[in-house]
Amino acid sequence: MPRMSRMATNPSSMRIGTLLSVLALAAACTSTERGAAPAGDIGGTLLIALPVEPSTLMPPLIFLAHEKEIADQIFDYLAEMGPDLNTLGDAGFTPRLAESWQWSSDSLSIAFRLNPRARWHDGRAVTANDIRFTVDLIKDPIVGARGASALADVDSVSVPDSLTAVVWFGRRSPEQFYNIANNVMVAPEHLLRGADRAKLDAHPFARNPTGSGPFRFVRWDARSVVEVAADTGFYLGRPLLDRVIWVLNPDPSAALVNVLAGEVDLFEIITPDGMSRVAAQNLVRAVPYANPNYGYLGFNFRDPKNPERPHPLFRDREVRRAVAMATDRRVLMKNVYDSLAYLGAGPFSRMIATADTGLAMLPYDSAGADRLLDSSGWRDTDGNGVREKGGRPLRFGILVPSSSLARRRYAELIQAQLKPHGVQVDVDVADMSVVIGRMYSSQFDALLNSWLTEPSPSGVRDSWHTMPLASRASNLQLYGNAAVDAAIDSAMIEPDPVRSRAHYRNAYQGILDDAAGVWLYENRYFMALNSRVQPVFRGADSWWRHLRLWSIPAANRLPRDAR
Repeated sequence: MPRMSRMATNPSSMRIGTLLSVLALAAACTSTERGAAPAGDIGGTLLIALPVEPSTLMPPLIFLAHEKEIADQIFDYLAEMGPDLNTLGDAGFTPRLAESWQWSSDSLSIAFRLNPRARWHDGRAVTANDIRFTVDLIKDPIVGARGASALADVDSVSVPDSLTAVVWFGRRSPEQFYNIANNVMVAPEHLLRGADRAKLDAHPFARNPTGSGPFRFVRWDARSVVEVAADTGFYLGRPLLDRVIWVLNPDPSAALVNVLAGEVDLFEIITPDGMSRVAAQNLVRAVPYANPNYGYLGFNFRDPKNPERPHPLFRDREVRRAVAMATDRRVLMKNVYDSLAYLGAGPFSRMIATADTGLAMLPYDSAGADRLLDSSGWRDTDGNGVREKGGRPLRFGILVPSSSLARRRYAELIQAQLKPHGVQVDVDVADMSVVIGRMYSSQFDALLNSWLTEPSPSGVRDSWHTMPLASRASNLQLYGNAAVDAAIDSAMIEPDPVRSRAHYRNAYQGILDDAAGVWLYENRYFMALNSRVQPVFRGADSWWRHLRLWSIPAANRLPRDAR
């Protein structure tokens, strides 16, 4: 995408807003909760356009949303969260691998009784040893599992018999059930027992997995397709679709074209321009769905040349605050997303229980940003349009994945907004696989990140709690603040929801005051979906949660649906 020197022309908010209402109303009849389809609906192949290549399907290493989208069809969990997204206690949770569970009187252990019909896709029974093995795998620091912090309070897992796994906790916490039941993607001990835990990403299982979920893995052809097929013996009932195929298209602009042409059934994110194109035809619907998310410009707190040292620019709180004040977030959002996003409110999604859109945000203040930089000693002494201090130019790069057209556009618009303030911004576009590697090695100045967050407010810990360099969880920027840490820790163990919410609010406000990022947007998601597909949405944490209940009626099938 070429660099932009001015804001691009955008359709009016009124037109897009009206269009959204019409499309949402049309989609409501087909995207609501429904029961299992009749036998005639069994069969067919769902093709999903995915403009980015997964990096792994190894359960403890799953990090990106598109990886989880695939892995959630192959693997399984102990229990499933209810549609109200409650994460406190076990209210609303329904059985998955665990057909029942029993709390101890002191709440320091939970005994999960496994479904005796659950099987790995190679035919072996799922046992309590698999639960113990998976928990140990996630907690092992050598593995570097993304979700290890969620199991920090888990001491051990005992196995009284092959179908009973007793999880022991070091302390009680409001979300201890959620952490173990809904966050642990269970892996097969018999296939990974001898794996080198320091090199799990290189194990053949990472690209050829065996799970116990509703679909079994079939193939992964690099930069082409990932395919799964229905496990006809799945213990909760056969999936209604025969196959799901993710078409790995490296060009995100072509994904919607393929859906509109009827070559692919689904593309999960429609842009404002795409909404108009969908409305102009009858083959494809724009279907709304909920996903907790937020997008932001994040500053690296470590030097890319030596992560042991602070970042030469962003260690200075005043520089971060000046950049935030010079960024007109409303103009950016309207230009890129029009009515398909809310203005960012902080390091959280509006969907989570502790969301607080009334926090004190740094205002857009162009003149104030200049004064702040002047007072901090950043001045353009040589007249080249870029401020300097101590011989260092006020220049940084923004790391952006090439698969996200929206984030590339955001980066270019931020570049244009900061230039009049004497700040030189380099837009650094790279393939997602490269971006991930650089994020986890601190090889960036700033990044445009978009989190698909977990529904629990405790997810803020992984991203914004102080973490060591070697095991940063999701704290890609290595941000740290002792007061924020204390507030998060208190919130996570406080049993009273009101007091817990107050602690979270203090943590959020501390992160905002630190200008750890510029909170840009929260997406309102619509997918482009072929009208032949009947979707099922029963939760607001991910659109793919109940993909096993999606169907393609026999009358709507195409030749490609045949096995």
